[in-house]
Amino acid sequence: MDEHSELRGGVSGKIVRNTLYNFLGRFWILIVGVFLTPYIIKCIGIERFGVWAIIGVITGYFSLFDFGVGSSFVKYLSEYYTRKEYDKINQVINTGLVFYSFFGIGVIGVTFIFIDQLLVLFKVSAALYGETKFVVSAGIVLFTCNNALSSFSSLQSGIQRMDVTNKIAIGMSLINVTGILMFLSLGYGLAGLMVNNIILFCIATIVNIAVAFRLVPSLRLGVRFVNRRMLGMLFNFGFRVQMTKVAGVITTQTDKILIGYFLSLGLVTYYQLGSGIVGAVMGFSYMLVSALIPAFAEIEARGERVKLIEAYLMTTKYLAFFMVPLFIFVIISAFHIMSVWMGQGYEKSAFIIQILALSSMINVIAQVASSTCLAIDKPQLMARGSIIVVVLNVILSIVFIKMMGFYGVAWGTMVATNAGTVYFLVILHKVLGIPVKRFFQIIIPYLFVSVLAVAFVYAFDMLLRYIVPVPSRYLLFFILLARGTIFTCVYIAGIRSGKLLGVNDILFLQEKVPFARNIIKSLA
Repeated sequence: MDEHSELRGGVSGKIVRNTLYNFLGRFWILIVGVFLTPYIIKCIGIERFGVWAIIGVITGYFSLFDFGVGSSFVKYLSEYYTRKEYDKINQVINTGLVFYSFFGIGVIGVTFIFIDQLLVLFKVSAALYGETKFVVSAGIVLFTCNNALSSFSSLQSGIQRMDVTNKIAIGMSLINVTGILMFLSLGYGLAGLMVNNIILFCIATIVNIAVAFRLVPSLRLGVRFVNRRMLGMLFNFGFRVQMTKVAGVITTQTDKILIGYFLSLGLVTYYQLGSGIVGAVMGFSYMLVSALIPAFAEIEARGERVKLIEAYLMTTKYLAFFMVPLFIFVIISAFHIMSVWMGQGYEKSAFIIQILALSSMINVIAQVASSTCLAIDKPQLMARGSIIVVVLNVILSIVFIKMMGFYGVAWGTMVATNAGTVYFLVILHKVLGIPVKRFFQIIIPYLFVSVLAVAFVYAFDMLLRYIVPVPSRYLLFFILLARGTIFTCVYIAGIRSGKLLGVNDILFLQEKVPFARNIIKSLA
C-alpha cells in the first residue's frame, strides 16, 4: 500500500472536494469580474474607479485594529465541531458577534471624526469630494457590519462545507451583477455601486444566518454564551496571526496609498487592474488554502503530526504543479491579457502584472506552509516573516517610487515579499524537523518545465510576427488561446517526460479533481 494512501483517501479527499467547490465559486466570480470591470470603468471613469479602489485600502487598514479575532474563527469552529463541543461553538459565534459590534461602533466614530483629513491624504479633487465622502463613509459602515456577522459565514468553512459557501457566493454574484447593471445604467455612478453593495450585504446576511442554524441545529444566540475566556482565546490566537494580516494589508493596499499620495488617483486604477489580475491568479491557490486550514487543524487535533507533515509536503507538490505554470504563463502573457481585457492603453497595468507575479509565486505556494503553521498553533512563526515584509515593503516602496516612479512601488513589494516568505519557510521547516530545501526541491522541477514551455511560446510569437504584424483586439484573444494551448501541451509533455508526478499522484488527482481531469489523464 502507498504510504500516503490513507491520507489521500481521508482528509485529503475532503481537501480536494472542498477545493473543487472553491474552484467553481471562484471561477464564476472571476468571470463576472472580467466582464464587469471594463463596463464599470466606462461608466464611472478612471479617477472614480481609483476612488472605488481606495475604499478597499481604508477598510483594509481598519481591519488591523481588531487584534486578529476574526482570523481565529475557522480554527476554533473546526476543532470544536470535530470534538462535537457545540456549547463552545455557540461561545465562538456569540463572543465574536458582541466583540465586533463594539469594535464597529469605535471604527464608525473615528471615521466620522476624521473623514475629511482622510480624503485630503488621497488628494481627492473638489469635483469628486462629496461623492467620495459618501461612498467612503458608507463603505466603512458596511465593513463594520460585515465584521460583526462574519462568525456566521466562518462556520461554513469551520465545518468544511465549502459547497454551501460557494453556492451562496454564486447566488450573491448574480444579484450583484443585476444591481450594478441597473444602478450604472440609471446614472447613479459611485453612489449606486455602494447602494448595491448595501443591498447585497443585507441579503447575504439573512442567508448566512439561516444557513448557520440549519447546518448546526444546536446553534443558539444569547448573552449567556458571551464568554470572557473564549474572547481571551480568540485574542491570543488572533494576535499572533495579526502580524501576518498586517503584512497582507501593507503588501496589497499600501502601494495604492503611495501611488495616490505621491502620484495620482488615476494611476491607482492602472495599479488596481494589474494587481487584480495577479489577485485572481492567487485566488486559485487560496481556494485550496481555505480548505486546508480546517482539515489540517483536524489532523493536528488527533495528534497525528507525521500525517500533517505528509499532508503539507503532498499538498505543496500538487499546488506547485498547478500554480507555477499558471504564474509563468501570466508573466509572459501580461500584455496580451490586458489588451484583450481592457483594450489598448493599459501597458502600465501589464508591467504591474509581471512584477507582482514575480513577488507572488513563491508566496502563494507557501500558503500551504501557513496553513500548517496555524494547525500546529505557531502563528508567531508567520509573524516573524511578516515583520520582514512590512518593514522592507514600506521602506523599499517609498525609496523605489522616488527612484523609478510608478513601477517602483511594485518592485519594493516584490523584494519584500520574497525575502519575508523565504525566512518564514526556513524557521517553519526547522520546527517541523525537515530541511527547507525540500520545499524548493518540490518547486524547481515545475519551474524548469514551465520555462521550457515558454521557449516554445516565444518561438510561436516570432513566427506569428511575420504573418500578423499588428493583430486586432479580437485576433489577440485567439492568439492568447493559442499561446495557452502551446504552453499547456509542452508543460504536460515535460511533466510526463520527467515523471514529476507518480502513478498514485495521477490516479488521485484524476479521481478527485474533475475540473482538470482531461489534463491530468494525459499525464498517465
